[in-house]
Amino acid sequence: MTLFPDEPPFMELTNLADFLDASGARYQIFDLGRRVCPLPQDSFTACARGERPYPYPLQRQAWLGILFWQEQPYVWFVRLGLDEQGLINQGQAAQFMAQVLAAMQEGKDALPDNPYTFVPSEEKRAAFHSLARLYLGEGASIYYEEAAAYARGQLDGWQRLGLQGLADLVARDRQADWFAPFLAKAPLEVLAPLAVQLESHAVEGAVADSLWQRFDQAPLPLARALGQSPYRDQAADRLLATGDVQGLLVVAGRLWESLEQEARLGAFLEAAAACDQGRHFGALFADLVMLPTLRQKVLAKLRDPNRSEALATALGKLF
Repeated sequence: MTLFPDEPPFMELTNLADFLDASGARYQIFDLGRRVCPLPQDSFTACARGERPYPYPLQRQAWLGILFWQEQPYVWFVRLGLDEQGLINQGQAAQFMAQVLAAMQEGKDALPDNPYTFVPSEEKRAAFHSLARLYLGEGASIYYEEAAAYARGQLDGWQRLGLQGLADLVARDRQADWFAPFLAKAPLEVLAPLAVQLESHAVEGAVADSLWQRFDQAPLPLARALGQSPYRDQAADRLLATGDVQGLLVVAGRLWESLEQEARLGAFLEAAAACDQGRHFGALFADLVMLPTLRQKVLAKLRDPNRSEALATALGKLF
């Protein structure tokens, strides 16, 4: 692997964006925290240089899928800590870059195990590889044809379908005329993993309608699928009404844009304070307050005179 030659300019670079730019390779950054989605180049560069908060923090970290290529593509999965303002920890980024250079100097083709690499979940790996292949202009995986044949009614039995095939199906065919009718009748064993793959894509029209019509059959995965759809807020409200911690986790992790509405944010915090006697409140609050679009709204709730006694008690335990 010769992307990073042992030259002084590389040793002087202080952030990951400039480091990748100086390699001469083309690259695309994907967020793998809340969903799997590409980050615009200017957004990643500003975040890498510490000029703006990372947009999609999860567990106070930035979870990055780095796809880069010259003669052949490479992938790194890198996680970097964030500070109180949501900025990337530049010390960790520097340590990671130093480890990359050390590996290259030793002639290694792969990164050594280190605190800054991670293995995504199977679901996120499948989504990432589907999107990466599309980004590179490559064909789908070997599992795609079987999944597509099943979805078109040309193959019986869902048991032989692979998760990567379903991810490819979603990435390539979700706008096909036959896709929404397929969702309307797919068995739950297929619908649930499809819904999880759909969370990384915008869905609308008949596809969104099919998912919403089946919401009660599998609320958690279908809510995830509707996170970038016209039904997002309705899905969030349905989960909030249950007061269940799993529903709250889905709202915070996949439907967080719905919480930009003040009343719904208040309902979420009230539900979190009441759920299991507030046992999960601290973690949920800490997760939301790191999101740049929600930070000020969440902090404003600390001064809300209309909050319940349960919410006031939960907030008081944070400090």
